[in-house]
Amino acid sequence: RVGPFEREAIRPHVFGKFEDLLVSVTRHPGMLVYLDQARSVGPNSPGAARRNVGLNENLAREILELHTLGVNAGYTQADVTEFARALTGWSFYNATDAAPPGRDIFVFRARLHEPGARTVFRRKYREGGEEQARAILHDLAVDPHTARHIATKLARQFVSDTPPPAL
Repeated sequence: RVGPFEREAIRPHVFGKFEDLLVSVTRHPGMLVYLDQARSVGPNSPGAARRNVGLNENLAREILELHTLGVNAGYTQADVTEFARALTGWSFYNATDAAPPGRDIFVFRARLHEPGARTVFRRKYREGGEEQARAILHDLAVDPHTARHIATKLARQFVSDTPPPAL
């Protein structure tokens, strides 16, 4: 269902900073479940040996292609994989967890996070758990490719299928 996703992840950030919207959307259970991120496990993480799952690139690819840079920005498959490694551990509280604090049901599961530094879209990110993916999201949010991609999508939606380049 799209309703809760729009109400909880998008609407509170519509008139705010794009980065806050991007983080909110990425952390929402709708995205984490729909794109199988909650099941993504770093192959070299402490929790990998106890699970019969591996790295899932769906959320990383979705963010790069649709929510930020766009398909023609020049990122590579290695960028997708490294971003997916940075996102490992991003999940949400479930019935076996203690009650989440407040209304936010996002949880970072450190035991499932792929350890190590990352390089994504020509930028280096030190090891850092949840903050590693947040740093990548920040850089994607402020990248000029993202501005062009999002502006073009908005112009196509509200002006014309072939908007003038200046728009």
